[in-house]
Amino acid sequence: MATALARIAALGNGGRTYYTLLSRPFGAFAAAHRPAALLSRQISVGVESVATQLESSGLLKTRGLIGGKWIDAYDGKTIEVYNPATGDVIANVPCMGERETNDAITSAFDAFKSWSKLTAAERSKCLRKWFDLMIAHKEELGQLITLEQGKPLKEAIGEVGYGASFVEFFAEEAKRIYGDIIPATLADRRLFVLKQPVGVAGVITPWNFPLAMITRKVGPALACGCTVVIKPSELTPLTALAAAELSLQAGIPPVIFYMSVIAVHLFL
Repeated sequence: MATALARIAALGNGGRTYYTLLSRPFGAFAAAHRPAALLSRQISVGVESVATQLESSGLLKTRGLIGGKWIDAYDGKTIEVYNPATGDVIANVPCMGERETNDAITSAFDAFKSWSKLTAAERSKCLRKWFDLMIAHKEELGQLITLEQGKPLKEAIGEVGYGASFVEFFAEEAKRIYGDIIPATLADRRLFVLKQPVGVAGVITPWNFPLAMITRKVGPALACGCTVVIKPSELTPLTALAAAELSLQAGIPPVIFYMSVIAVHLFL
């Protein structure tokens, strides 16, 4: 209980003040200052305030991204996303199934034909802009990670920088996908290696690094010309959806980046 309260107390107006105090043993702090129930209510209010701020910023997305559109599941099913510190429901996101997944893969394959034909420099510019936007919104992304995943705010903001660094790295590597000339065993032969994108990449990511594990996989795929379908953890989908929104703002075509919250076995 003490750990959970210490984590979430970093959020909301005045939350920074609580964070230092709550780092002490919770029982001693509560007894000396205020009842635990009252403190819990104050933290809940702070969390609601942060969720409202994120929604107004446009980064709190609660729909799947397929075919360049934010949509609900075809059958209307949803998954509840909980705040691990309080147990409160933060949002409901679509619980997408086999039909939505097949549509996402089909659309991603169609988009692959155009994305793969862009020059490496053009793809690099899009990825660099995505990196810049993540850094510009690192506070909001950090708050979102803390809200749904539970790690301390300082660590969550650190993950944003860590995750964004993968995109920065592959934005530069996109321009360095070199081919090879291999010495032939016969005098009248030449052996060339030409590296080309292979198609649609299926990306499955865990809950413990909801942003960094996406950028680590999506960055190289987009850099080399592949399109992606992402299945984030059902425990932490909101960070993934926020990353997708920033990718659209970065100019990555909306038919390149797909996001669906589904059962893992659908990719296996």
